[in-house]
Amino acid sequence: MLKDIVIYPTPLGLAYATDVRVFDEELFALIDDLKDTINENNLEGLAAFQIGNYYSVIVVKDENDDFIEMINPRLIAQSGRITTQECTAYYPNQSATIERYKEISVVYQDRNGKECSLRANDNLAVRIQRKIDYTFGATFIHKMSKDERNHFEKKIGLQQKSWLKKILRS
Repeated sequence: MLKDIVIYPTPLGLAYATDVRVFDEELFALIDDLKDTINENNLEGLAAFQIGNYYSVIVVKDENDDFIEMINPRLIAQSGRITTQECTAYYPNQSATIERYKEISVVYQDRNGKECSLRANDNLAVRIQRKIDYTFGATFIHKMSKDERNHFEKKIGLQQKSWLKKILRS
C-alpha cells in the first residue's frame, strides 16, 4: 500500500530504530508498503522511518532496479571515501554535498530472518548508507561538513520564513 513519506519539519526519532524480532505478515506488509511507495515516487530506496514506522528495515534498489530488503542492517566494514551530491525525500527539493564510504560490507536479515551479508560500492554503497542513517535517527544533514551544514540550515530556515509569511498573509 502506498504510504505518505515523512518530511521535514517532522522530527526524527531520537532513539535508534527498533530491531525486528518477529518475521511475520506485519513485517511483510511493511516491506511491501516500502516497495509500493518507492515505485510510486520513483525513488531508489526508503527506510521504514520514512513512512512512519520505527522498525529497523530498509529497502533499496540495486543497479538493476531489483529490490534489496534489509532487516536490522549493520555496517561492519568500510573503506575509501566518495563525495556525492545527495538529495532526500525528507528534505524535498534540497540537495547537499556529502562525503561517504566508497565501499561497505553490511550484515542484515532477509524477510525470513535468514542472516545475510552484502558488499557494495559506489552508488549502491551510498544508497545503503543513506537509508541506514535513518535507522539511527539521522539524515544526511548529520553527515555534512560544518560549512555545508551551516549553509543548508540557513537555506532551510529561509524557506521556513517564506512559508510562514505565506500562511500569515492568507
